[in-house]
Amino acid sequence: MRKIIFRFWLVNILLSVLLFIVYRLIIAHTDTEATGFLETIIVILDIVVNLGFSAVYLAAMVLCSLVLFLNHIEKVRNNKVLSLLTFSGIPAICLLLVTVYILVGMYEYNMILDPLKMLLIFSIIYVSCTILEFVVFRKILEKQSVRLKVQK
Repeated sequence: MRKIIFRFWLVNILLSVLLFIVYRLIIAHTDTEATGFLETIIVILDIVVNLGFSAVYLAAMVLCSLVLFLNHIEKVRNNKVLSLLTFSGIPAICLLLVTVYILVGMYEYNMILDPLKMLLIFSIIYVSCTILEFVVFRKILEKQSVRLKVQK
């Protein structure tokens, strides 16, 4: 069981790093042309905000990956809801917070910050991947439990 959980943790970490790299590459390729002094300052602030969001995103994904180790506890592993929460609980809460923040900004100011849009898109991708990982994890656990029953 430890090997299975470690493999899923490793996949989750690799996915996190891959998404972080893609996130940073997109930030690097954003249009940064500025014609005046004020526009240059705004572009610099936009880059700093993007880098801050990407750092928060990486920290959240690492924390989410570490929570997978709670599946070592048999009670958590055997309960589908608790196991789902170890895979997608924190990312789903973060996704919900970002979505609410964006909706409030749209309602109050009629605008969405581009860094928040990008953070929302990457959060949706990460949550989708963790749900897929959970489904695969449950299938592997079911196969293992069938093997144990057959051996008995």
